[in-house]
Amino acid sequence: MSESRRVTSTARSIQRSWLWRLFKLYFWLNILLIVLAAVGFCFYQELAALGDGWTSGLSRTLEMGAEGEFFDRVRGATYVFYSPEGERYAAEVAPFFDAAASMAGALLTFEALSLLRQMLFGGRRARRLLKPLDEMARATRALLEKQQTFEHAALDDERLHDLEDRIKSMRPEETLRTGDRDLRGLEDAVNSLLARLHESYQRQGQFVSDASHELRTPIAVIQGYAGMLDRWGKSDEKILDEGIAAIKSESEYMKKLVDQLLFLARGDMGRSQLDMKILNVSELVKEVYEDAQLIDRGHDWRIETEEGATALADHDMLKQCCRVLCDNATKYTPAGGMIRLRARRGPDGGAMIEVQDSGIGISREDVSRVFDRFYRSDPARGRSSGGAGLGLSIAKWIVESHGGHFEVLSREGIGTRFTVVLPPPRQTAQESAGATHGRPAR
Repeated sequence: MSESRRVTSTARSIQRSWLWRLFKLYFWLNILLIVLAAVGFCFYQELAALGDGWTSGLSRTLEMGAEGEFFDRVRGATYVFYSPEGERYAAEVAPFFDAAASMAGALLTFEALSLLRQMLFGGRRARRLLKPLDEMARATRALLEKQQTFEHAALDDERLHDLEDRIKSMRPEETLRTGDRDLRGLEDAVNSLLARLHESYQRQGQFVSDASHELRTPIAVIQGYAGMLDRWGKSDEKILDEGIAAIKSESEYMKKLVDQLLFLARGDMGRSQLDMKILNVSELVKEVYEDAQLIDRGHDWRIETEEGATALADHDMLKQCCRVLCDNATKYTPAGGMIRLRARRGPDGGAMIEVQDSGIGISREDVSRVFDRFYRSDPARGRSSGGAGLGLSIAKWIVESHGGHFEVLSREGIGTRFTVVLPPPRQTAQESAGATHGRPAR
């Protein structure tokens, strides 16, 4: 059966269905109109006769005509009702039938024309409504035909085995190219996947190498002092004190390094949760400022806050991020130098936290890499300052887990300003429930 015949057959079925539904609609509508007209006629007669004395509990009856056929008797009927006092009233129904007949003639003529119009033009309307479905069916059939054509030219097993062998023999820096035009899309997808895997393996290898290097130094120091204590520490109190202090310092450094590594590892694996709540960022910055003044009295700490700076955030995690920035500022700011904390509203209604120092600054080339793990731009930013190069990486992870980002402005010899930009808070149950990116277990 052709497409046009299918559509025509379906359109006729729809037309017949519409015609039957329209006929039933008119039938019941006519019944309803007859009933309403009869009730209206009776009510009008009662109200005209009784006026304010009308009640719904009147006694009513219909007296049929005495002579003629059935329809003549109905037309000659009389509607009889009694007042509450028992007085009898009668109204002939013939005028009602005359008016109803003229109205029924006009109504039936309209309905007949409507049904005739549906019979003549309903099929065209049905075909017009079916046109999108018809086009969809044609498009589907065309796709099936193309698929069948493609299947005839599909990849055979031998070509797939050649592709598999080519992938197995590839070196990491190579790209997959077989010269087969039919495999071009598959080659591009495989090359993209291999590139991402290679980059991931490189980062993982670099991270493990850097972590091993950072741990190797304190372990060597501890081993050296342990050997020195074993040889001379038992009899020399000065060597004993020096060795214990060094071992204690290196073990604390190792503990801090391991904690930071575990923090980042848990965050990368998504095994933690953030306790997201609406926070007053200005109050949080005040807490960090007060803690910094107690811990570090060698710098000039200052604070500026703005009311209305709020964010949907984890209090402890955001405070840890601020402490990382403050710790970073104290390491690279000379004694007596100024460190300023600032909390203010962002232009989009979010919150911004600034930590600005007057330290040695960062070169323009190194600004883009300060958040890399274990990265140090120069010897001044090495272990002598007490850091492993992970603090800013942790801060960046915390900020990004809150949907924010960092802005860094630095000039060598002048200082550095780190700005945490947080999005505006949206206190909805869905977002609060969805904010589960990662609080590491402690």
